[in-house]
Amino acid sequence: MLHAKPFIAALSAAGLSLAALPAMSQNVHISRLYEQVLENIEYTKPGFFLDSFGVVRLNEGATTRIELDVPTNTAIEIMGDCDEDCTDLDLGIYNAAGKLLGEDRYDDYYPIVSFVSEDDGRLALELDLVDCDAAYCYTAYSVFVEGTE
Repeated sequence: MLHAKPFIAALSAAGLSLAALPAMSQNVHISRLYEQVLENIEYTKPGFFLDSFGVVRLNEGATTRIELDVPTNTAIEIMGDCDEDCTDLDLGIYNAAGKLLGEDRYDDYYPIVSFVSEDDGRLALELDLVDCDAAYCYTAYSVFVEGTE
């Protein structure tokens, strides 16, 4: 248990809930995506910190929208990830009025969108599972915000 304390402190500092950990360990795909989210911290731009993340199960060809609140008028970077069965995941970011703020529609499984949030801080993240080698795939998103924790 001594080794878990730095990990728990890091999760708490990042604003992550420990309640999600037992559920995540029940599925190997979700556990791997969680590890990828933590790895994304190393790949984001300097000065950005992890604000939130989530995991979503999608059928091939399906789209989901996730509403989020982010700090207003702030640089944001959102990264998408997918399990090993996924070959193409797309990401679009929309403001509360439906205006497209940024998108990554490349033929890959790791979309990244950078933009500046607007005055209300409300946005919709759209994940499109374009291609999956299975009936469904698990996808994840990581929201990074510029500033201090």
